[in-house]
Amino acid sequence: MAFIRLSIVVIGPEPLVNEICQIATEFHEVTIETLIYEAVEQSALLVENHYESTDIFIFAGPSPYYISKENLPLESISYYIPFEGSDIYRLLVKVYETYHDYPIISFDIIDAHYLEEIYEELGILDTPYYLHSNKEDIVDSNALVDYHLNLLKEEKVQVIATTLNSVYERLKELDTPVFLIKHTKAQIRDTLEKAILKGRQQKKEEAQMIVLQFQMISEEKEQNLHFQYECKLIEERILQYGKRLFSNMNVTKNHVVTLYTTRGIFEKVTNKRRDFTFLKELNELFSVQVNLGIGIGNTAESATYNAKNALEFSIKKGKGSCFLIDEQKRVHGPLGTLHSIDYTLLNSKDENQSSLTLRKFYAWLSMMRKKEVTTREMSMGMNTSERHAARILKNLCEKNMANIIGKESISQRGRPRVVYEINLIELRKHVNEKRKDEIRSISSNQ
Repeated sequence: MAFIRLSIVVIGPEPLVNEICQIATEFHEVTIETLIYEAVEQSALLVENHYESTDIFIFAGPSPYYISKENLPLESISYYIPFEGSDIYRLLVKVYETYHDYPIISFDIIDAHYLEEIYEELGILDTPYYLHSNKEDIVDSNALVDYHLNLLKEEKVQVIATTLNSVYERLKELDTPVFLIKHTKAQIRDTLEKAILKGRQQKKEEAQMIVLQFQMISEEKEQNLHFQYECKLIEERILQYGKRLFSNMNVTKNHVVTLYTTRGIFEKVTNKRRDFTFLKELNELFSVQVNLGIGIGNTAESATYNAKNALEFSIKKGKGSCFLIDEQKRVHGPLGTLHSIDYTLLNSKDENQSSLTLRKFYAWLSMMRKKEVTTREMSMGMNTSERHAARILKNLCEKNMANIIGKESISQRGRPRVVYEINLIELRKHVNEKRKDEIRSISSNQ
């Protein structure tokens, strides 16, 4: 497997950042940078002024994360290390070791249900406590210091436990009984593992091939000189758009322009598949209809196949439409509108694989509106091997749900493949009967 290196930026006060970085050295595929603040309110500005490309942002707690959330790059992954059960247990152990009892404590920025559960498990629910808990609020360190001090002065609490290092340092200077709630190493490690796993997955997805196919269609029956002229202008604009995508290959054939890029670049240029103003402008500027089909795949061949099928969806939908088919054969579209939907062929929860395969095959044929297929087309469309596709088609022929009607064009590479015609009516009947049998079987076993 290819080695994937990830860049991580850790944001927090110096003591907590140092602890996180120490654990992060256990992961050899990462490079670490740090953004250190004295007060949590500075975190947003630190993130905003960080211009280097970063895969993952790790925050030393929920407060700096929610303060900085709006400044995070869209393409980056971000996690904060939560304050959970083990962190609170460790704090209460330290308090008990100091006071040989459980005093009334003023907590901040932790979840109420964790505190309640832990107090219940320790059998100290009769001991009151105070909690400033809304972690999604923008934190004011000075106000939080005042909150704790007021409770202490009014003798409502005896001890303060804070998650913020700046609050801890201020209260310590005032010689108040204060403890800093810190993360356990296990909690830090667990968060880093989740973030790195997500980062690896995102890197793999970003490297996937994306194929865009623009089809130019004349609204007139005959393709006149004006159509040819506009097509030339549209092609030039599409090729210019290809430069934004860093398209390393551009193919123009039969009024179809094909661009090749990677998923990572495509997601950035289209703002996570939300911005297709380029296609809209083409259809507003010219009388020629322009449709777009996009395919994602782990190879150029599978991405091109998906783009071709997505283009068919786009043309059927109408002028200026855009559809995408991903590597899981999910159809997304029309993109760039408020009415975009996802259509999934595969139902992975089904236990009857033979019946599932035929239902998936029927759904795919219906979706593509075709009844003539080769083993190659079927293997690409259903994301399976050509040998498996051949077995399915042979089985359908034996059951009189398919028959051979010829061979594909010699223009294809290699030996021409057999073309099968599927009897969609009989296949639908068979699929429905199998489904009824499965439902009856499930009911009888209950």
